[in-house]
Amino acid sequence: MSKIFRLILEYTWLGVAILSIGAGIHKTYRFGFQESYLFFVISFISVLMYMFRRYVRISQSKKEQN
Repeated sequence: MSKIFRLILEYTWLGVAILSIGAGIHKTYRFGFQESYLFFVISFISVLMYMFRRYVRISQSKKEQN
């Protein structure tokens, strides 16, 4: 997997997390938490995926340097 693709994938997960947090806050404000909790679950999973992809990218970079 190329370095650029790894970086794009990492920032895509961060973007999904930010957008779903925004959508969750908006929907909570308009309809209540009962209707919007799924956005927060998606955001949490996206943040975990972002951190995982970042860890993998950094570890791959260290392997390539050695």
